[in-house]
Amino acid sequence: MQKAAMMVRPEDFPVDALNEQCFCLPLDRPSLEAAAAARLGEASAGAAGARLEALAAGQPLFLSTSVREALFARSRAVGGMLLAIARARAEAAGRSFDPEVLLAAAVFNSFDFHLAADGPKLIEVNTNAGGAFLQPLFLEAAAPSLSERTGFAPEALLVSAFARLAPGRKLRRVAIVDEAPEQQALYLDMQLAAAALERQGIATGILDLRALRREGGRLMGPNGPIDMVYNRLVDFLFRTPEAEVLREAWAAGEVIVAPNPDVYRAFADKHLLVALSDPQTVTSLAPLAGADPALILATVPSTEVLDAGNAARLWAGRQDYVFKPADGYGSRGVYRGDKITRSKWNEILTQSYLAQRFAAPSHRSLRLAGGISAQKVDIRVWTHGIEPVFAAARLYGGQVTGFRGPGAGFAPILWIEQSCREAGCSEARCEAETCGG
Repeated sequence: MQKAAMMVRPEDFPVDALNEQCFCLPLDRPSLEAAAAARLGEASAGAAGARLEALAAGQPLFLSTSVREALFARSRAVGGMLLAIARARAEAAGRSFDPEVLLAAAVFNSFDFHLAADGPKLIEVNTNAGGAFLQPLFLEAAAPSLSERTGFAPEALLVSAFARLAPGRKLRRVAIVDEAPEQQALYLDMQLAAAALERQGIATGILDLRALRREGGRLMGPNGPIDMVYNRLVDFLFRTPEAEVLREAWAAGEVIVAPNPDVYRAFADKHLLVALSDPQTVTSLAPLAGADPALILATVPSTEVLDAGNAARLWAGRQDYVFKPADGYGSRGVYRGDKITRSKWNEILTQSYLAQRFAAPSHRSLRLAGGISAQKVDIRVWTHGIEPVFAAARLYGGQVTGFRGPGAGFAPILWIEQSCREAGCSEARCEAETCGG
């Protein structure tokens, strides 16, 4: 039998071999445009296709279903610990604490992991994690039969959040709010969110923060009163002057905002990584969290505040650390210790930085114009509150996660042992020369 004619079934190969050698099920332009047309209409499919190509890694990632179980279990465990920390802090300050309200508003938390050799390592938690509305589209483009079985409808999380936070009220209008949204890299994600909500009969607009105003006890947009804001701002605490209208309307109960500053304080403040990796804190709160302290400590890499007291030690051992701005986002200002220069080190010492023990990412090989390239991988687990609802991969080639460069972008995950068979990988007619047989 000729090699090129041999049929290779991905389920017959170890996951690592698939990620190194299998290039079947591409996220190609026609598939992306077809998936976009089903959501945005034929007229928008062409423009969307170009953006989708820039956001997609081009190939799915293969992982074992046991990895999914570990990711979800660790997300729940860490989430439970974060709730326990929030409760303890509220009680110490004499404030009321309603976990159900907090969890309802946390519509798109993300727990971001590296798949290290000794298990998934939590790199950080985000509260307005973009990309959720892109994932059903990417999965459909790669494996249509599987996408129909996931049941992941991110718009339903927004609708259920409103129902919990505003019982008895009808959700008529949603505003997806960001600064200069059309200039954002994930603007298409917002467009997909708006289209999905519109299909539910909910009027939805994508608004610049400056388009909001308060009037008659309501938050208003150009088309009338707003019931709910799907918040995409990176001003997580609404501190800027531009956010004053939204901050005051939310504080006055004039509009539902999800996620909101309370969610950020409870889940995504990077100083929480220090508490999550502190054995004393984790052990003392484990009973309240209902979590195994050993699992938490095995999941969250050791993290500490960078200051004058530990600067000499951390500089000497810098190759084992990643340095992150305490109030940063989107990998901005993040430095790998083995790459940082002395001048940059002296600069970050004057700022608010954290040192996190480096957890090496896994890899996925891609066939690019210049040949086969091994891309780094991190896994984003989206949750509603702390309950996992979906996971996808992000591939990148630089020091830190980002979508710049060939091959960088989101990659749908095909879960081997069950989902890959359902997706019909073997029916994609991957030949031995492309799938490593």
